Amino acid sequence: MLRGIAIAVLVVGIAGTAYWGYQEHREKTAILINAENNYQRAFHDLTYQIDLLNDKIGTSLAMNSKDSLSPQLAEVWKITSEAHNDVGQLPLTLLPFNKTEEFLANIGNFSYKAAVRDLDKEPLTDKEYETLKVLYKQSGEIQQDLRQVQHMVLKNNLRWMDVELALATEEGQQTDNTIIDGFKTV
Repeated sequence: MLRGIAIAVLVVGIAGTAYWGYQEHREKTAILINAENNYQRAFHDLTYQIDLLNDKIGTSLAMNSKDSLSPQLAEVWKITSEAHNDVGQLPLTLLPFNKTEEFLANIGNFSYKAAVRDLDKEPLTDKEYETLKVLYKQSGEIQQDLRQVQHMVLKNNLRWMDVELALATEEGQQTDNTIIDGFKTV
């Protein structure tokens, strides 16, 4: 009788442990899916923001009216802030993402300084227009790089969680790190 009770307790314990393990696995999977979805959203939002930023900078260059240039540059500053926020949500802490962050900082500083000053009293100088042209060119390059990475991500159905895993593993291993390689370019 004692043996039967011990077996029953052991079976209940094993069943309880199996159920607990299954619940933990489901929770872990849900967390990973949520993180992947957030990374995907942040990346595609970043790509959209850079596209929009390129368009707005181009529009700013084409404007001749000082009345509409200041609001346009304020819009560029707002989009830059949103893009910078999207960069911060990606799992890129160990990747060199300096080119894009430097660009976002430069265009953010430039557009803010130009948007808050009175352009009737202090219009943009020739040097500032040249700076705006350089920033427009840089935004086009970054836009192309992001689109290439986005194309590869969508084409190969790559996951951002793989980026974290690839960054956590040793560098000596050869894996398909299209996302990492693309962001090193960006």
